Amino acid sequence: MDSCKELSTAKELYDGKKEHAADIAKKTLTFMTQNGISLTPINYDEWFYVMCKAVEENHILSKKNLYVLYEKYFKDAPHVGDMEEIKEISCDLKHLAVDSEKALGAFATNLESHDKYIKESIEAIDEQDIQKMQELQGKIAELEKENRKLKKFLEENRTRLELIEEKFNEQKKEAQHDALTGLLNRRSFDEDLSKLDSAGIPYALLILDIDNFKQINDTYGHLVGDEVLKEVGEILRTYVRKNTKAYRYGGEEFVVVLPGGDGKAANIVGERLREVVETKGLKLPNTTQILLFTASFGATTKKESESYKDVLQRADEALYEAKKSGKNRVVLK
Repeated sequence: MDSCKELSTAKELYDGKKEHAADIAKKTLTFMTQNGISLTPINYDEWFYVMCKAVEENHILSKKNLYVLYEKYFKDAPHVGDMEEIKEISCDLKHLAVDSEKALGAFATNLESHDKYIKESIEAIDEQDIQKMQELQGKIAELEKENRKLKKFLEENRTRLELIEEKFNEQKKEAQHDALTGLLNRRSFDEDLSKLDSAGIPYALLILDIDNFKQINDTYGHLVGDEVLKEVGEILRTYVRKNTKAYRYGGEEFVVVLPGGDGKAANIVGERLREVVETKGLKLPNTTQILLFTASFGATTKKESESYKDVLQRADEALYEAKKSGKNRVVLK
């Protein structure tokens, strides 16, 4: 596994890795703050990875070099968070970084002074200088008292950091998932498929569209339409395997990706999902009526040298054929 990816995703680190990760995090926060990069979860994850790569590959940590590496690993420009909660997280992290830097600096200074006083105390003992010994004991006691305060402060900062990390994870999840259905969103689809293309991993792809969705909205209202979308989202979460990912691509369109899958697998999965959608139905509010609906599917597989956009285009053409030939069917192209 990529060592930098491991550092950024590991829940627990031990021995030297913990110190290494802390050093990378400090450098990342400093760089982002100095260059006005919003401290959003996604930005932090990406720049942590870039900083880690720069350190491990012995690059000069200049702004120019780091941006070149960013372009190498992440094609999109840095993401900007406009949400109030994102701004709050950003502000908290800035304060945390500054406060911790000051506290660690003071702690280091105190340790140096402590060592100095210990040496002077040994000299005073050798010289039998009682007054100097008492004076140094008082200074050491004051230092120890101050260090206890600093230790408590750093522990409190660690707690604050854990709370910020929770917010980071929440925001990251929201950035990757569709709010209505809970599925991964289009942005996640673009990122995931770009990675599959870069890694040269073959895959099959299904695009599905709810049949007559406009009619459902016009007849029963948009609230019922939203419930239909949520129902399809639930079906996709429930009936696809762990290594298969489902996304809400937009409107009433969804995409299912089968890494390593072929045309046969795509057709089998498409037929299974089509049958579940056809038979599941949705109970309409305040009635005993069950609203039945269907979906059409376009399926295809990635060909050598194609980009995911080419694959998606062909799947979309297959979906069009499914719609044109009667809906509620799977067309493999």
